[in-house]
Amino acid sequence: MISIPNRWKQIVPICIAAALLLAGCSTAGETDADVEEFLGVQLESSAGEMTAQDALKKAEDFVNAAAPDQFLLALDGEETTQIGSQQLYLIRLTTKDGGASYDPSLAVDAASGILYSSYADGTLKPAAEDECWKNITEIAGLTPEEQQNLAEASSYASEVLAEGTADFVLALKTGQYVYADGNAVYIGYGGEVQQTLFHDGNETVVIDETTLLAKDMNFDGYEDILLATTSGTVNSYYYLWLCDPAEGNFVAYPGFEELSAPTPNPETERVSTYERGNAADYTQGVWKWDDSGMLTQVSSYQVATDEDGNVTISSTDEAGESTSFTVTSEEYTTVNELMSGALVDFCISRYGGSEQRSFTFEGMADVTDISCYSVVMTEGGTPAVRMYIDESKTYMVMLDEDCDGTPEETVNINE
Repeated sequence: MISIPNRWKQIVPICIAAALLLAGCSTAGETDADVEEFLGVQLESSAGEMTAQDALKKAEDFVNAAAPDQFLLALDGEETTQIGSQQLYLIRLTTKDGGASYDPSLAVDAASGILYSSYADGTLKPAAEDECWKNITEIAGLTPEEQQNLAEASSYASEVLAEGTADFVLALKTGQYVYADGNAVYIGYGGEVQQTLFHDGNETVVIDETTLLAKDMNFDGYEDILLATTSGTVNSYYYLWLCDPAEGNFVAYPGFEELSAPTPNPETERVSTYERGNAADYTQGVWKWDDSGMLTQVSSYQVATDEDGNVTISSTDEAGESTSFTVTSEEYTTVNELMSGALVDFCISRYGGSEQRSFTFEGMADVTDISCYSVVMTEGGTPAVRMYIDESKTYMVMLDEDCDGTPEETVNINE
């Protein structure tokens, strides 16, 4: 049987259904924009250091979007509390139905305004990255029948945990529950194992919250089952069993374990993949389900480095159009020099926290009769601004904030 940390056995009752849903890893970051995208709520921002009331308002907006009418919030005090190097306003949460304290509570960094989940053991986690809140939001959006099914499945899941049959169990909206060991995945219903899904092993997996997942991978409205095949590498791979609602069971999708970091996007009905070859090289792919129920790749983006340090970027879009260019080792070194120090500091101060930022060197471009290095900055995978950096190393930067190829602003970093 897979060995899973005991902390999963101690989930508080109000959060057990949410924790058992486990919809996968969020890509949200720590900024207000990321929280707004994460929950679909617009947060008010304030200039300068936050007050206690600012912090409480931000926490209330977040909780009301994630779990409306479920919690009461109160400041732990008008003064900040130091945790590590941060000064935080602490905010207590109690449930409206029973008045019980809720873990996690919330904390707001007075300087940055970043909203954190604050756990009783001292752990701080950016709220927009905390699956607990996302899962509570998902539960609130379920139909009454789905909520009842989930409650019944959670009850049986608790029995499985208490019996020691498994250390971790997922509850599904169908009323089924799922657990796994080194040989198979087990689907239960009404207290009995309904289906056994054998796999080819995952003995090297280090168990965490991403090991066994329930996600709608083919966008038919039903949760599918994923089980991690490997652990401890930069790439993640999963077995996949698709739900067959007509038969009430799950069917293995062969070859899915060859796709790294598969992530469904219900808005586009596409599955994205990401596979890193080494520290510099990686491949991104986008896949869709065809009419026969098979995944087919529709676009790709690849970065590959040769033995001389030259970097080749190639891509193919959904229309089948392919492009490719090579950045020489000398160009790559030059642009990294330009992007170190003052330039990056400027971008951080202008655009906020940098944790979810990535810079992609696009090569040379002639802009307003000046030869420039073209660099695109993305926030959470979305293009945020294109920068044209003067090749002459005068540190003149032209900013193209709508990424349309025409700079709207010129900044001299040395001034």
